[in-house]
Amino acid sequence: MGPRVRRRPNAVGPLLIYCALSTTMVSSLGALLIPSIARAHHVPVSSAQWMLTVTLLVGAVSTPVLGRLADGHHSRWALVGVLVLTLSGSLLAAIADTFSQLLIGRALQGPACGMLPMTIALAHRHLAPAKVTDGITALTVTAATGAGLSFPLTGLIAEYLDHRWGFWCAAGFAAPAVVGALLILPRDERPTAAPGAGPGARSASVRADLAGTVLLVAGLASLLLLLSQGSRWGWTSAIVLSVLVDAALLLTAWAWWERRVAQPLVRPELLVHPDVLLANFATFVLGAATFIGVSALATLVQAPVGTGYGLGLSVFAAGCVMLPFSAGSRLAGRLARRPAVRMGPYALLSLGGVLLTGTHVALAAHHDELWHLLLAILTFGLGSSIVWAVVAALIHTAVPGGDLGSTTSFNHVLRVVGSAIGSAATGVILAAHTADDGYPTDDGYVAVFTVCAIGCTTVLLGLLVRALAERRRAPGSETAG
Repeated sequence: MGPRVRRRPNAVGPLLIYCALSTTMVSSLGALLIPSIARAHHVPVSSAQWMLTVTLLVGAVSTPVLGRLADGHHSRWALVGVLVLTLSGSLLAAIADTFSQLLIGRALQGPACGMLPMTIALAHRHLAPAKVTDGITALTVTAATGAGLSFPLTGLIAEYLDHRWGFWCAAGFAAPAVVGALLILPRDERPTAAPGAGPGARSASVRADLAGTVLLVAGLASLLLLLSQGSRWGWTSAIVLSVLVDAALLLTAWAWWERRVAQPLVRPELLVHPDVLLANFATFVLGAATFIGVSALATLVQAPVGTGYGLGLSVFAAGCVMLPFSAGSRLAGRLARRPAVRMGPYALLSLGGVLLTGTHVALAAHHDELWHLLLAILTFGLGSSIVWAVVAALIHTAVPGGDLGSTTSFNHVLRVVGSAIGSAATGVILAAHTADDGYPTDDGYVAVFTVCAIGCTTVLLGLLVRALAERRRAPGSETAG
């Protein structure tokens, strides 16, 4: 196996891209399949929502742990383990006779949501130095491209086939990834502490931060459970307040612990690095805005024509409307690689933010024609993929290689939490603008797109502040030199 790996070093990059697509495959088996799963298992739609919630919960709480493992000397087996869990969960969900079995299968699929940060850390470790930046860009953009391509497939299954076909497809996708990871991915080398290693380097053989892991997992689980079930429980209910307090206490305790433990799950000093801080803020806000925008358009195009704004499209047709997202993501991949040297990461990040802001502003004004929505989906794919590529590059250049997996995973968790907060906020806004026929009014969608535009603007302001700070610091640096 060793000689084969040496003869095929170029196979590692395509393998990691293929593995990263597992995240897309798992996440796509969500909202569009909920109605058919509710009918097949004879459960209310509100209960069927748990097939989406349980995957989100498991994925979010496992991502920081997987990122830490990706930084260690068990990264290869960690990736294989996640792929095996994805395969097992897909098979169980495909053959499930009861709804509880389906939920267990979806829970086993959850760790696949942390696949992208793992593959980024592995790309840094195994790709040639000259190919690392382009490889990380390809990983982030390919995951977004796969999201656009998976919507029509899921829509086709939801409308014309049994929901089990979706899980069989996921299993068929995961099986080659398991084999490829075993045959192609190089074995991990057990590192020894480097005598001359600087303070920024961390040995990959450090012990696990069990207390920090438990606190972060429990805090994230409480927060995401609150966000996913808050509308059902009632946002002013005692249980919501109780879970909110629990989440706040647990996450505060985690932050306190990480600053005092010698070998933390995520190094706090890296999270306050200016580039990492900016990347995390952009991910949280722009990730939420993109998720809200795409989700709102998916429901808007399926609304009846009688609402005055809906297009009355079928589930499959609504999935096809998402195809331009993939085209925009592919274009973003080219933009993020070629002009990056000339424009710089902050200019590229600003470009992505401007595209997302402008798209939400345009949607708030015009969203009653199909071409309006297709153009919006295209620019969502373009803008968001530029953002993800730049964010990954900023983190990659700002943190030591031994902390790349954990720091990237934390960024990914912020993206999930931001999307969950955005989803909950969208539900509240649309519920406050519901007509007698049960559908949201046009004003509701205008309000949603306006809130997203305001959120995107805060990121642009943050970029402006960062640019002004750099400009003020530049003359002092030159004088000192």
